[in-house]
Amino acid sequence: MDREKLFLHIQQLERNIKMMDSEVQTLKELTVKLVEENVSLELEKENYEQLLNDKETADSPFKENSLKSLYDEGFHVCSIHFGTHRHGDDCLFCQAFFNERQS
Repeated sequence: MDREKLFLHIQQLERNIKMMDSEVQTLKELTVKLVEENVSLELEKENYEQLLNDKETADSPFKENSLKSLYDEGFHVCSIHFGTHRHGDDCLFCQAFFNERQS
């Protein structure tokens, strides 16, 4: 094998390695997003199960303070985004829901 073919082969290998590295980076980013989504869904599930348990053990019908505690834990209680994680942001729809209940 002459030098030129050898260098061409090495260049091709370098391109292949760069492409594989790019694909690995893309997979890592996707994996991080999926893990974050999974954690969020697990939290939502736990909160929902706790909410159901609270509802079953309560003497009276569903209590508004259960919704308030769910909101305080970082989840939406408004009809638009109910049960999804708020990611620390306040929601005007949820706050309007609580204001409406106080009136």
